[in-house]
Amino acid sequence: MSETRVPADSVLRERAARLARSPYGTALAAGWGFAEALSWPVLPEVALAALCVADPRSGPRLAASAAAGSVAGGAVAYGLARSGVDVPAPLTTARMRATVAEQMGAEGAKGVRHQPLAGIPYKLYAARAGRDRLGAAAFTAASARARGTRILGAGLALSAFGAAARGQRHRYPAYLAAVGTGFAGALTLIVRGWR
Repeated sequence: MSETRVPADSVLRERAARLARSPYGTALAAGWGFAEALSWPVLPEVALAALCVADPRSGPRLAASAAAGSVAGGAVAYGLARSGVDVPAPLTTARMRATVAEQMGAEGAKGVRHQPLAGIPYKLYAARAGRDRLGAAAFTAASARARGTRILGAGLALSAFGAAARGQRHRYPAYLAAVGTGFAGALTLIVRGWR
């Protein structure tokens, strides 16, 4: 009788899992969410896709950190815009800005609820809310509901996927390549679609 051989784990996944379990992983998730809310063009879900799948047990903590970082970054972006500071917003378009202005003009701070499905970067909602002085507390609360919920949900889903794919850990490098390619393709289509 021959034994079924279990494929070796990926060294890259093991390193990512160690990072996910460490305080540096928590700081990375929070910092990524914060930076993306200000200017960085890569969603915090990309970092979560790498870390939560590598170590699913760390997923809830990492997702909560990324969500908190994003909402905090949105609050800072709001404050900067309210003070007249324009932060660079790469890979955004005039049509995105016009849509955000329309949504926020019609709904106030609650207009940020459109962000999770719109494909429009959160930073534009934060900047518009600040310029229009829609209320920092109202915007932060609306952001926590819309933005925070989406990031937390994505992190939990990625953690569940990582747990279910435990037997495929040797394929982690290919998974990361697919995530990177998929994100780059989706970002290109979104920006083109909003031109």
